[in-house]
Amino acid sequence: LDPSLNKWKKLETNYERVYFPLRDYILEVKSFLPEVYDTDPPFGELIKTGKPTNMMMLLYSGDWDNRVGRLVWNTIKYDRGFDIAIGECNARYQAYKSFPAAGDEKQIWAWDFSKDSVELTCNGELQYFQHFDKGERNPRKPGLPEKCRALGDADVDRITFKHMAGEFIRGRPKNKSNKELATTEPVASLVEKPTGHGQDFGKVTTSENFPTCDCWTAECNYCRNQDCAVKLIRPNVEIQVSSQLKWRKYNSIMLYDKEGNAIGNFQWSLRSIFLTGCMRCQTPRAIRKIKPGTKSEWEFSMKDNLLRLKVGEKV
Repeated sequence: LDPSLNKWKKLETNYERVYFPLRDYILEVKSFLPEVYDTDPPFGELIKTGKPTNMMMLLYSGDWDNRVGRLVWNTIKYDRGFDIAIGECNARYQAYKSFPAAGDEKQIWAWDFSKDSVELTCNGELQYFQHFDKGERNPRKPGLPEKCRALGDADVDRITFKHMAGEFIRGRPKNKSNKELATTEPVASLVEKPTGHGQDFGKVTTSENFPTCDCWTAECNYCRNQDCAVKLIRPNVEIQVSSQLKWRKYNSIMLYDKEGNAIGNFQWSLRSIFLTGCMRCQTPRAIRKIKPGTKSEWEFSMKDNLLRLKVGEKV
């Protein structure tokens, strides 16, 4: 595998060829839901619809002239019809059981091929599984074999990505642990300040950096890895986060109890502020005027049943 593919690579065009040993690496695709999409598009020979939620990969073995497979899948769940298909066999044209990633904007799809089977997950949730020796013949598609054994036996070493400009891909080694691949960029700080509850909490006395989960991948258990959690063992502690603000993408702070059970999620963006089971409100006007993508520092604290959010010098 090209070492550069150990990190996210952006697909710049709608037709890109990449050398990729599919047996040795899990192929991850990072996609983003568009603001507007149709879960019930019209079908028919004379009907053409734009499908920004449709992905396609052509699989090759040994040579770019030896195509052995075609994978097509949706990033949304259709109201009717199929959401995923392997083009060379009838096993299986299938609909998803749930809406991928529960409708979140950011999705991480992971294709995991072995000699006997293939599975596709989205944000860790299994959406598709097929054993290459199982299947049944479809009388409406007499030209398709009922099994995908030929694809299972093929040594796929190169892929063409079609209609996927703007998405990201990377290879994840199958034999590496989650901790070996976890992000380590310190962009969050644990800030200790003097005890008090006035408008000014006082000057910072100590500060320590911690890694954050900014990748939404299996390595960090989709932002649930307890190794990244900040242990708030003192009452006079705040979390300071440096992050980019956008309209539709939320920054999140997951809250856990002493046993590591998730008890809430604090989220903020240029549009709104949200705390699980507690509140949802519009972001203050001064913050909404910030240019999207601007990096700013936020301070977050919860003390004596009071939630406090501070941006710069403003509470």
